[in-house]
Amino acid sequence: MDIIIEGQTKCFAGLMDYKNEQYYKTHPTIRFTTNQEDAEYEIISVFLSRVYYKSEKNVFRYYYFINAENEQEFNEYVENSKKASLYDIEATATYGDQLMTLSTCEFSQEDGRLAVVARKIK
Repeated sequence: MDIIIEGQTKCFAGLMDYKNEQYYKTHPTIRFTTNQEDAEYEIISVFLSRVYYKSEKNVFRYYYFINAENEQEFNEYVENSKKASLYDIEATATYGDQLMTLSTCEFSQEDGRLAVVARKIK
């Protein structure tokens, strides 16, 4: 799957550019196009994580979040995403917003991941 970031087509490995805050500042949105829709998403968080062992407790398993069951679950996901962010991003999401989380392998740690969380704006 390819994503288009401000006119550039990239594989998910292109998400690695977001480790650099300056890159984010010049590319704060992601355009996501399917056969049914052409949408734009505003980035609210960029963070490093990893796949955690089942025995590990009190960790943020962002990859388990699909659809919030309620406002509290949604808010916890946004809050944890913002806390983990590599840099401060003013944009945020509120309950009812549609979120997209893109994730790719990241090799600074075992089973590492880089995740970009964005909210749909159009």
